[in-house]
Amino acid sequence: MIIVKNKQHKLKIRLIFLSFFIALACILTTIPKTANAGCCNPCGSKCSSKVESCAEDGCECQSNAETPVTVKHITKQFLDHRGWIINVFWEGHVLPSMMLMSEQITATAMQQMLILGTLFDAKHQLETQRLLQTMQAQAHKDYHPSEGMCQFGTTIRSLAASERNSDLTQIGLAARHTQRQLLSGDGISSADTFSRLQQYRSTYCNKNDLSGGAANLCQNNGEVRINKDVNYTETIYNQGTLDLDFTDNLVEGDEEDALSLAINLYGERLVDPVLEYRLADEDGRVNTIGSNAYMLVRSHAAKRSVAYAAYAAQTAMKAKGEENVKPYLEAILKEMGIRESDITDMIGERPSYYSQMDLLTKKLYQTPNFYSDLYDKPVNIDRKNVSMQAIGLMQKRDTYRSQLRSEAIMSVWLETALSDQEALYINEINKLQDNTTILQLEGLK
Repeated sequence: MIIVKNKQHKLKIRLIFLSFFIALACILTTIPKTANAGCCNPCGSKCSSKVESCAEDGCECQSNAETPVTVKHITKQFLDHRGWIINVFWEGHVLPSMMLMSEQITATAMQQMLILGTLFDAKHQLETQRLLQTMQAQAHKDYHPSEGMCQFGTTIRSLAASERNSDLTQIGLAARHTQRQLLSGDGISSADTFSRLQQYRSTYCNKNDLSGGAANLCQNNGEVRINKDVNYTETIYNQGTLDLDFTDNLVEGDEEDALSLAINLYGERLVDPVLEYRLADEDGRVNTIGSNAYMLVRSHAAKRSVAYAAYAAQTAMKAKGEENVKPYLEAILKEMGIRESDITDMIGERPSYYSQMDLLTKKLYQTPNFYSDLYDKPVNIDRKNVSMQAIGLMQKRDTYRSQLRSEAIMSVWLETALSDQEALYINEINKLQDNTTILQLEGLK
């Protein structure tokens, strides 16, 4: 760039000199020649003294003076200067310099475009890196679950297994009730009242009952399980988890209490055993009176089983579940300020389906930490929302099953309330049919 500037400076100087000489040449060439002064006047004036002859019809001016040396010199200098400008100044200096300058400008422009293209490449590269880093940071943010979200995942663990244990317990309670009502299987039969009395004396007797009159009847040493065969609130309602498991073929503790309470609530009295000959003889012929009475017993047993199903379902929901979920429930309850000694009484060693659902649908939202954790990533808030919707669906399913049991109980109650009217109309219909038959027979006679 320095070379170009020096050449441009020299070019300016030369252009100034060239302009000066051109101006001088123009001035000199405008001076009139002396040989032609006053010559060739059409008005007939005489020729000047510097002409050779004049004609009558005009003048023929012919210079007889020689060209001055100065004019010849200046003319020669101008011609030489013109040749120098074209051959030396223009073709030797200006034109090559301008060609070099154009080449250098072109190269510089190309270099500038290369630099500009490099800048564009760097810009796109940096923007791409920034986009990838932004997406990576967003992915780390979105796929990083919060502690509140983990509470849902850990609390819901083994919930399906606990529900399965609840269903099996409900089936066991229902089967035990049906066997007792029908005196089938290995259930208690005619000795039911005596065995229950013995059980009451050894397990549930309270010495303070009957104003102290039951003191001589009681044989139990402790008072841990007193009146649990009649107290639904203490036996079932206030318990989060019951030690119910009918797969081990052992009946003790909470299992015995639940069955004893069910006996006192549903079907306290049993029918007397029906002898075989009252139902059918040895040849298999049906005894109408005995078989009708037994069918009536089964009808009452069916109605009781509908009401008993609600008790079995509520009790089975509190049957013990899987033990691997207890540490997580225990940690949440400790965080809520509940004493460790009370936690085991609330959820037991193996939390039930009822205890897990109670924590997921109620107690989990009773701590301020749940609401402070809502100041979290938007994706985690959406995850919590979906988890709560899923838990709500499970709760609605349990509510739906409870409503079905309520409808069934209501239907049986209405059927029982209308049984007298139903029997009355059936008798009237039978009478009409009998009278019609009699009239038909008399008509045949």
